[in-house]
Amino acid sequence: MLSLQIENARRLVDERLQYLATYDWVHDIQITKFFVHRWWEKIPDEWRDHLLQLNYEEMNATPFGRTKDTWPSSLNEFVTTSDKLCLDRTVPEWVKEAEVKLGLGTRGGLSPKKVHEVCRLAGVVKCMCLKMSCQAVIDIGSGLGYLGRCLALECGVSVMGVEAKQELTESAQRMMEDGRRKAPSNLEPCSGIATSCCHGDRLHPPKHGPGNGPSNVSVSLCLDGTAQSCEQMKGLLQQSESVGVVRLGVVGLHCCGDLTPYTQKLFLSHPSIRHLVLVGCCYHKMRQPHACGGHFPLSALVKGLMPAQGQRIVSTLALRLAAQETRESYVSVRWRKQSNGNHSNHEKQMAFRAIAEAVLSAQTRALH
Repeated sequence: MLSLQIENARRLVDERLQYLATYDWVHDIQITKFFVHRWWEKIPDEWRDHLLQLNYEEMNATPFGRTKDTWPSSLNEFVTTSDKLCLDRTVPEWVKEAEVKLGLGTRGGLSPKKVHEVCRLAGVVKCMCLKMSCQAVIDIGSGLGYLGRCLALECGVSVMGVEAKQELTESAQRMMEDGRRKAPSNLEPCSGIATSCCHGDRLHPPKHGPGNGPSNVSVSLCLDGTAQSCEQMKGLLQQSESVGVVRLGVVGLHCCGDLTPYTQKLFLSHPSIRHLVLVGCCYHKMRQPHACGGHFPLSALVKGLMPAQGQRIVSTLALRLAAQETRESYVSVRWRKQSNGNHSNHEKQMAFRAIAEAVLSAQTRALH
């Protein structure tokens, strides 16, 4: 059974790697360099006239697998394969059911997008804490503490936020204090979670009595993967373990660049961390010390199947594209609903930027 699962995984990975290698000219591109690198020359000759004839509605439908009988077989194959290899992004019912509702102490200052992210992720973290009997959660890259505040005030989970920027941690603390004043005074830890309290720069075992409910504190610590930051984080965990906090969860919402692989390594290297809920972003900002993959986390299976030109599959431009919204996302839906005039204006803006890049590039070459 296990060997069959591994073989299926190998097949799925190999299909996607071959696709990315075959069509690297699609994803390894910076649109504003369209004229500088003469990108249109990479589009197959038999595709060009057909693509130029598409209106905006037809173009928007293409990522969803819509083809035409009049198209050449190679273009139809590209569109259908692209649709077939898309990952299933159906949200499980338990995730929808676990979504948290924001109260007076947590809804302030949040955009609709941030509300969606915080409510959905907080519900997932709460479920994982219950499942793994965690005493508290460490929020990596906590920023202004929106997620931590929701976990503490709406879910009864104590949180320690770790953030590099001191000014953000100070603002997060002020917002937490303000939120606690607005939140119900009888807030208690979530049933089933052995909640700990956060004070200063460490987690403490739970106390009983009034005023000792779930808390959310932020500490200023730059997690950049250096030996110094690793030791600081290790010390923070050891301090917590020394006072009885031995079951932790880790969450990261929009862990930018190298913060994503660092958080994964943190989870794997510390037995006290029992679960990881991670949403990465800005993959293109990861360090790339070598050609095939750089700092981007890849499994041994993927690395073993990576073709010789693998550096183009995980290039900076490809990783930047991977960090954009999916075809099903709110932004993409909004894009499809735009008028022809709005699409035309956007098209012209990008074209003018690409022309400006070409002019500047030509002038630079002339000067040298």
